[in-house]
Amino acid sequence: MSDTTPLFVVVGNVNQGKSSIVSALSENEAIPVDTYPGTTRRAATYVFRSGEHELFRIVDTPGLQRPRQVLAWLQKRTSSAAERPAAVRDFVATFEHGQEYPDEVELLRPILDGAGILYVIDASSRLEPSNEAEMEILRWTGQSAMALINRVRDRDHADEWRPTLRQFFHIVRDFDAHRACFRDRVALLRGFREIRSEWSAAVDRAVAAMEAEWRGRRLRSAALIADMMFEALSHVEHRPLPENGNDEAVRIEVEEAYKEAQRKLEVRTRDEIERVYRHPGLERQDPGVDLLSEDLFSETVWKAFGLTRMQLLKYGAGWGAAIGAGIDLAVGGLSFFAGTAIGAGIGAAAGWFGGHQVARAWPSSNKLAQTLLPFETGRFFAVGPVTSPRYAWVLLDRALVHCQAVRERSHARRDALEVDHVTGVVAKLDKAERDQVDAAMRGILTAIAKRESSEVDRARLETAIAKLITD
Repeated sequence: MSDTTPLFVVVGNVNQGKSSIVSALSENEAIPVDTYPGTTRRAATYVFRSGEHELFRIVDTPGLQRPRQVLAWLQKRTSSAAERPAAVRDFVATFEHGQEYPDEVELLRPILDGAGILYVIDASSRLEPSNEAEMEILRWTGQSAMALINRVRDRDHADEWRPTLRQFFHIVRDFDAHRACFRDRVALLRGFREIRSEWSAAVDRAVAAMEAEWRGRRLRSAALIADMMFEALSHVEHRPLPENGNDEAVRIEVEEAYKEAQRKLEVRTRDEIERVYRHPGLERQDPGVDLLSEDLFSETVWKAFGLTRMQLLKYGAGWGAAIGAGIDLAVGGLSFFAGTAIGAGIGAAAGWFGGHQVARAWPSSNKLAQTLLPFETGRFFAVGPVTSPRYAWVLLDRALVHCQAVRERSHARRDALEVDHVTGVVAKLDKAERDQVDAAMRGILTAIAKRESSEVDRARLETAIAKLITD
């Protein structure tokens, strides 16, 4: 760490949400956070990095445990304001090897060494005399400080706090750690420039690095979702048929394997997106409406996500034409996954009325099956690629809703992932945005049916998806 790297000490009474502030700012879910007093037992330093570059450090502290006693000790040893910083240093020197004020010593030492102060209060609690004693001690250090109004519970006494805070701190900000999104964190970091002028350049570099990394995460997320859509659209599951056996049993096995492959692909993509945003191992649960945890093929999901009936009627014709380029219409044998887009005419209506039909089932005699599986010999049964625009938009919708929920989630939270949208978002997109996504997906299907490269269309899909991921 260079001398110009900002270092902040988070100070406050017990159970004010200090560790939540540190978690939110440093994107560190390993920091212990709970709703009972005294979770932080020892001061600990957390580093925020962008790649190999250290942007700033934050020291999480147990807080001032006996502020009125400390202030009384200081007041007995001073006769003027000029003597106050020295008195604080004497306090640290006096008690640094004892057991009487261990938390106060740990807290004050880095402040006296030049760290900026982030004084955190819980606006759901009332102002107490001990709080004023804390503020006075911090003022005696002579170091620059900012007050942060946090909310641990639902009650709000912020108006009671503000007049007192403004007497001790020239910067007073609201910062709800549990609801803080990227914009809130950047805005707070920019406020750090006001704490100490010599940190301005370092804070500007930190903000620029954070914004660049955030843009990179958006692009990485778009690439992951585009990869998922490409694999989902193009996936084909097949099994050999026995010479003298039960073809229907094989058909059922293949169809189940196809569904399971789609589910695993969605789960894998969610895991990767959560890692991109530094939320590894995130529990996913949506209280009330478990839309993201609901099975991908459930009726609830198919009603909540995806396009409207009229939108699907429009796109269905295009999908029928796309996949129809490689289908031998003379071959029947439709299954539960029967194609909902068999030619432009049928595809328009089937876009909605096809129910949960996702992909068509193909026997080995079909031209498309032979094209997709050129090295297979003998009799076989195959399912895929996707022929249902309804399914494709449901899958994309769930991915976008999940990605947005992860992007907006504060690292101070310890509960399961929740989503604000009880329905999807793709139906509300601008028509031009939807058209770009749909054209890219149809391009992928057309290329698959013709055994041509679909990388250009995959790239088009990634670009279109990146525009849909917003802050």
